[in-house]
Amino acid sequence: MIDKTMKNLLAGASKGYGLVERGEPREAIAVYGEVLALARKAGVDSAHLHWAYAVACDYAGELEMAFEQIQTAISKDPLALSFRTSFDVIGRRIREALADSDRRADDPSTPRLYALLLRAGEADVDSHVAMTRYQLATDKAPEARALAAALTLLYPMSPAAWEARAAVARAEGDVAATEEARLEAAALAVTSPPFPVPGDARA
Repeated sequence: MIDKTMKNLLAGASKGYGLVERGEPREAIAVYGEVLALARKAGVDSAHLHWAYAVACDYAGELEMAFEQIQTAISKDPLALSFRTSFDVIGRRIREALADSDRRADDPSTPRLYALLLRAGEADVDSHVAMTRYQLATDKAPEARALAAALTLLYPMSPAAWEARAAVARAEGDVAATEEARLEAAALAVTSPPFPVPGDARA
């Protein structure tokens, strides 16, 4: 027999799911937040609930919340394939957000998103480049220099890594280093094979 608390939890989870299905993810986020609070109070630890919350956050474009929730879900049930799929989707969406050409160099969410990817081992070249741009834009030249140097060391065949190094050198007024890095990036851009562009997906 299901007790009253469990009935309320199930009803709340069902309501959140319905809101996502109807294209109202922000409303679903509020519902899932209440359901999680009730679950904690009742001592109920549901990986599925965190996953559902992550999906709602993904649909609402709340990438930080989505990534944190999906990591929590996986920590509670690491063998759930649906959780792993959502983790991959959300991680990719964060990387795409950081790599967006329209993204402001000093966007305050950049270091937070970058830190999430870094801790999860999901950062790619473009993620590191975005962080380098952020550091330059926020007067953190020494950090940017160190990161750009590490990038070209770890990804010597990446034009983006050398472009980041050129940007750092340019900001520091080092003409010779700027030209060297720029020429390296240009040479690699000619020889680098094209990469497929992934299609849109949701968690």
